Amino acid sequence: MIARPSLKLTVTPPGGTATDYTAYLAWSGTAQQMSISQNFGRQGDTAQIVLAEEYATIPSVVIKDMSQVVLYDNILAKTLFSGVCTKPTLLVTSPNRNEWLLNCTDYTIYADNALVRGQYYGWTVDQIIIDLVKQANCGITAATVANGGFVAPGPQLASFILNWSQLSSAWRKLATLAGQVTPYGWYVDDQRRLHFYDATTALPSGVTFTTTPTIGGSITEGHILQDGQGSYEWDGTSIRNRILVQGATQTITTSLTGPATDTWRADGTQQSWPLRYTLTGSPTLYVNGVAQPVTVVSGGGTATGAWVAEQNNTGGWFLTAANAPAAGTTLQIWYSYEVPVVAQANDYGSQSTYTGPNGGVFSEFISDSSLTTAPMALARAMRERTEYAYAVERATFTSSPDWLGWVRSGQTLTYVNQFIPDARNNYALGVNDTFLCIANRIDLTDGGYRQAQITAVRL
Repeated sequence: MIARPSLKLTVTPPGGTATDYTAYLAWSGTAQQMSISQNFGRQGDTAQIVLAEEYATIPSVVIKDMSQVVLYDNILAKTLFSGVCTKPTLLVTSPNRNEWLLNCTDYTIYADNALVRGQYYGWTVDQIIIDLVKQANCGITAATVANGGFVAPGPQLASFILNWSQLSSAWRKLATLAGQVTPYGWYVDDQRRLHFYDATTALPSGVTFTTTPTIGGSITEGHILQDGQGSYEWDGTSIRNRILVQGATQTITTSLTGPATDTWRADGTQQSWPLRYTLTGSPTLYVNGVAQPVTVVSGGGTATGAWVAEQNNTGGWFLTAANAPAAGTTLQIWYSYEVPVVAQANDYGSQSTYTGPNGGVFSEFISDSSLTTAPMALARAMRERTEYAYAVERATFTSSPDWLGWVRSGQTLTYVNQFIPDARNNYALGVNDTFLCIANRIDLTDGGYRQAQITAVRL
């Protein structure tokens, strides 16, 4: 006999007290179905909760927008969803019957609506995360693992410049920069605590999903339905093993005490010389060791003067002379110039594995003006290389409703499927390994029994 689920729903309106609405939870016979959706490290969880009420004269259920909602499993002693009802919708289905559709977002909504900014030099990612959360002061807390929190140690960044941005957007940027070795992700739990970590430090769910069930009604063993909807992918479409990253533009300042930025020797006829870089500011020109004034003209302006630094219609810069200097004349020019921050990372093992007519090279170009230093650009390149150098092994499956446990997106699980060839064991039949749950949609029916539609990637 499989135990029946025991769920509890409480709703707290803004400035009010919690009300128990468990008795009104609707599992069937309504326009919408109850569900919860989770995505690790991309956005907050969402939920669709359905209530139904038949009343004699005056309805008892009224759900105010921006109420806090908690759906709790009494058997597991775990919160299945907690967050904010951003859009309660009322359907009047008869003169004495109402249906309420509660469209909810988890507590990430507070980070979506909090603005932060900062300049950090030599800080680690976890230090920046904690400082930004404190700055936001939006009801979410963050602390390092060493201090009893859930923000795992992250790499040091040479610099991180953040203009005004939503706090959740800053989390996504920092997750990208932190993932030099393994990808990072995040979520906000039911106590509004931030969890920020990489896949190697993900918490285990303690659940095994298998095609060979041994028990029904288990909390720790889920059964993979053979419903024709599941799949196992070796996804090579996203393979990228040479990453070129271009960040923000840097201004390089030159000094007369150093070598000239460009040097030429006149041939007696030439009147124009190309500059190697994009000029900025006022240049200094010496002709045979004698300083000469230079007029700067950009964007197709009119050139005047004996010596002119001008920009053509394609953006290139040239030094031009009104009269060609004598052959042998030495021209030296010092100027500040702009260059983009550029970094590249290769995974030669991946290139060898996928060798072919292209030499096994699968390239990607990323342009991100928020990367203001070379180390930041390199960190982004290394992160992309780490995540995409090899084909992702991705399992998608649905659990049977007799599983009474819980796994949230961002936790690990054990995946056992006797029908899948194992690429890490010469494609022998049967995969048994640890996977990271990256997406989970849970449909709740029949008193709270649930089917989880899970997407997980192999670690």
